[in-house]
Amino acid sequence: MATTPISDSNRAVFETLTSGQISRILMAKPGTNTEGVVITNDLKRELNQFQLDKTAKPTGDGFMSNEFGRLEINLSSGPLDGQTPGTSTQRWPVDQIQAETDYVFFQFGKYIPPFGKEAAEGLNFRDNENTGQKASTKRQGYESSIAKMEVDPSLPGIMLPIPQDLSNTIAGGWQGKSFSGVGRAAIAAAAGGNNAFALQKVGDFSGNIKAIQESLTTTVLNLVPGVGGNLDINDISGSTKGTVLNPNAELLYDAPELREIGMTFKMVPKNANEAATIRTICNTFRRAALPSWGAAGEDDLNFHNKVTYATSGDSQGATGRSGLGKNEDGSYKTAGKISGENFIRVPSLCKFTFMKGNAPHEWLTQYKPCALSNVVVNFTPDNTYATYSDGSPVATEIRLSFQETKLIFRDDVGKGF
Repeated sequence: MATTPISDSNRAVFETLTSGQISRILMAKPGTNTEGVVITNDLKRELNQFQLDKTAKPTGDGFMSNEFGRLEINLSSGPLDGQTPGTSTQRWPVDQIQAETDYVFFQFGKYIPPFGKEAAEGLNFRDNENTGQKASTKRQGYESSIAKMEVDPSLPGIMLPIPQDLSNTIAGGWQGKSFSGVGRAAIAAAAGGNNAFALQKVGDFSGNIKAIQESLTTTVLNLVPGVGGNLDINDISGSTKGTVLNPNAELLYDAPELREIGMTFKMVPKNANEAATIRTICNTFRRAALPSWGAAGEDDLNFHNKVTYATSGDSQGATGRSGLGKNEDGSYKTAGKISGENFIRVPSLCKFTFMKGNAPHEWLTQYKPCALSNVVVNFTPDNTYATYSDGSPVATEIRLSFQETKLIFRDDVGKGF
């Protein structure tokens, strides 16, 4: 995500503005005079960046410094590129979104492959002894594909009211797992370093012999015709002694889960212009959720049968090379080629920001760029088909389902996520 530079003169003025003045300037149309200044798009971008900079300290190289003193990618919870709604932004309803209004600002950006060259550009995972520049962290590599995402100019931004059913859920994968006494001892000794516990369990000779004996009994009985072949130790001990093995259940953490969120908007046009706006909004979401025909960039995909890895110089990293020699221009010949007509391009991602005026809402949880996983447009939300004289529906409901593309971590909460 690009950072907008702020001139010293503008920064000095921004420091004197109240939150109300800032909102009125950001919501004003370019060319108008508001709060004693002539509004321009550049001015609005700088002011929005000024708002975002309040909660983070930039290092000057496109990264941010966190509380641990490490460099992190400048991943902002605000709008992409620090942009604000403009004249090209599709909004509904027009007469209800004002300078102090709460609303959702939708933007769309090109999908950047997380393991591609574009995502890795600018990252260096080794310390530079000559300049003293620190090596990039794995965290930077993980988030670079969304931090570098820019607004897709072919898809307009959209402003809609805050949905009525708005909630935020954080889910983690916890699972209960059972361990035998010997299994607990082996894990404690091998990974946990609890040798005393391991010796205690391994020293339980009679208990180990008993478990082995019952296991052998189970194996033999499962071979007897008519038994069914599905007996386990608990079946034997439970039916003969009224006891079963202690499961030694423990609740263990597996992994966090990607967040999901759904939004529903029912739009009723007041006139023909609003009806056209609603149709544009619905079609924009539909276009963003669909793939495009053909490969992006180069028309054909070249692949190689060899890979070399350079560990020094500017060419560090994995490079595909073929054993077929070089072309006249010095490039390596490819082992094969697949026409771009055999591919489709991944749909755009959506970055939506909950806004108050023209600044990110401080009280609502923000999301990282999301995949638009489902778009449902209902032209009969009241279970009755009805249109105006020009054929436009009297009401249109759109249901959107999003899935966040990256995990959030503990320090992301302080950034607004």
